Amino acid sequence: MIFGSKAFWVGAIGSAAFLAVFIVFFVDFDTIGGVLSDANYVFVAPSLVFYFLAVWFRSERWKFLLRPLIGKPAHSIYSVVVVGYMANNLIPVRIGEIVRSYYLSLREACSAPAAFGTVAVERATDVLALLFFLAVAGLMGTVGVDRAVGDISANVPGGAVVLGLVALFPFVAVLVVVVVISSASSETVLGWVDRSLFMIGRGIRGRLLGIAARLLEGLTVVSSPRDMLKVFLWSLPVWASEAAMYYLIALGFDLRPIFDSQLEFIAVILVFTAAANLAGVLPSTAGSWGPFDFFGAAALVALGVGQELAAAFALTVHVALWVPPTVLGAILLVADGRSLSGLMKGAQESERPIAGEHSSI
Repeated sequence: MIFGSKAFWVGAIGSAAFLAVFIVFFVDFDTIGGVLSDANYVFVAPSLVFYFLAVWFRSERWKFLLRPLIGKPAHSIYSVVVVGYMANNLIPVRIGEIVRSYYLSLREACSAPAAFGTVAVERATDVLALLFFLAVAGLMGTVGVDRAVGDISANVPGGAVVLGLVALFPFVAVLVVVVVISSASSETVLGWVDRSLFMIGRGIRGRLLGIAARLLEGLTVVSSPRDMLKVFLWSLPVWASEAAMYYLIALGFDLRPIFDSQLEFIAVILVFTAAANLAGVLPSTAGSWGPFDFFGAAALVALGVGQELAAAFALTVHVALWVPPTVLGAILLVADGRSLSGLMKGAQESERPIAGEHSSI
C-alpha cells in the first residue's frame, strides 16, 4: 500500500535515530527549558508572513512548470500547495507530494503522474538553490562553511562522503533524467523503458508504460537550459523568504550578538537554512522531525552557537514551519469538501505505480 505500515516504520526509525542523536548531542534538560522560556516569541508571528510568502513563490514556480500541462489554471494553485504541505506534515516519508499531485489532478486537466514529474523538477531546483545559499555564505568570507560541514559530517556514519551522496544523489539523478529525456524523444525514452520491463507481462507493462509516458510529461516541462534557469531563479525567492522567517525567529533568541557583524549573522542563517532543509532527503516521520532539527542545530553549533540555544532555536523554527500550513491546509481541504483520507485513498487507487517515488526537502 502507498500509505501502509512500511512507509510509516521507515520514517519512524529514521526520525527516532536522528532525534536520539539530537537529544544526546544538543539537549541538556536542566538548561533548555530556561532557554526556551527566555526567548521572545513576538518575532514568530511576523515571521509567518515570510513563510506564506515563500509558499506563494512556490505556487508561482509550480504554475510556471505546469503551463505546458494545464495552461492557465482554473483554480488556485496556492491552496493545492498548502494542502500538499499539510499532507507532508501528516504523512511519513514525504508521500504528501503524491497527494498534492493527485489533488491537482482533481482540480485541473492534468494527470497525477505528470504533476508528480513537475514536483520532482521542483525538488531538484530546490537543492540547487540551497547549495547556492551555502556558496553565498562561503563567499561572504565571514563563516567557516567548510568547518561547519566538516563538523556536521563528523556526526554522520561514513562522514562527509556519505552525507554528500545521500543528500545529493536523488537530485542529481533527477537532473540527469531531465537532461537525457530532453535530448531524446519521448518515444525513444519509452522504448528504453519498454525494453527494461521485458520480464513483466504485456498487460501490466502497458499500464506501466502509460504511467511512464505521463510522468515524462512532467519531467520534460523543462526542455532547455533557459527554462531550467528560470525555475532556479524562481527557487531563490522561495528560500530567501524562508530564510527571512528564520532570521526573525533568531532575533527572538538573541542570536545576533553572538556574531561579529550583521553580514556574518545573515550568513549563519543561510547555512542553517541549507543544512536543515537539505536534511529533508533522509527518511523521517511526517514533517521531517529529527533530520531537520539535528542538522539545523549541528550547523549552528559548528558556527559558534551554544548547544542548548541551537537546539531550542531549531525546535522553535520547526514548530513554526509545521503548525500554520497544517492548520490552514486542513481548513482549505474542508472548505473544498474533501478530506485527507479521501485524497490518500484516491491517490493510492488511481496511480499505484508512482508510490515508490518520494521527494525530499
